[in-house]
Amino acid sequence: MPGSPLDIVSGIDTAWSHTPAAQVTWLADSLARGYPEAGRHYWAFRTWGLLVWQPVYLTLAGMHLKRLGISPECISQQVSHCMVWGCRIADHTPIEEDEITLLDITAPRLRACMSTLFQTCNGVLALHPKAADRLFADYVMGALLRIKELRQDWSAAHTVDWAERWLTALDLNGAGGLLRYKHDAGHDQLALDRKVCCLVYKCHDGALCDTCPKIPLAERLAGLAGSRSAT
Repeated sequence: MPGSPLDIVSGIDTAWSHTPAAQVTWLADSLARGYPEAGRHYWAFRTWGLLVWQPVYLTLAGMHLKRLGISPECISQQVSHCMVWGCRIADHTPIEEDEITLLDITAPRLRACMSTLFQTCNGVLALHPKAADRLFADYVMGALLRIKELRQDWSAAHTVDWAERWLTALDLNGAGGLLRYKHDAGHDQLALDRKVCCLVYKCHDGALCDTCPKIPLAERLAGLAGSRSAT
């Protein structure tokens, strides 16, 4: 996460999975004030996404870039107006294993943290569990696409294989995935295979993502083939 404030500290007050309901409400309310036109479903989706993306990226990056299993319970986040940006990690001894073993160890812990946070968010935002899982899956897939850029040994097929492993391990089968397509130069490329719209287009300055499921698949693939963007 280039530029993200990231500190290793002796201990944290509150892990991200135990974000208080009052803080979830405050974040959602700040989005409602900032984007009143977008509506409550967008505020709920965006609040959930902001609270989960950093722990997902940190967990997967630790595993696939450093062969380290970071404990998701040791991560806290900085919440501000319309944004969650920056993390603190409580100093701890990470697990050092091969990637497959780390997946088996880390995925259930990450899923448990997500479930804990969902209970709080659902009570505040009335967030649908299927939508929450699909947004969660998009961040997992997004992290893998970012990691692929940094792992020269990862082919498109290799990345898709890891995507399937993560989705299965997190009990997210069918909630997300990766699209394979060829760029106009003939190279194999990957993009998010989203299963839910993030609703950012409802904001006054928003638009449909290139990979939005509201766009027919054939149109998505045609657009991606002619563009280097895979958002």
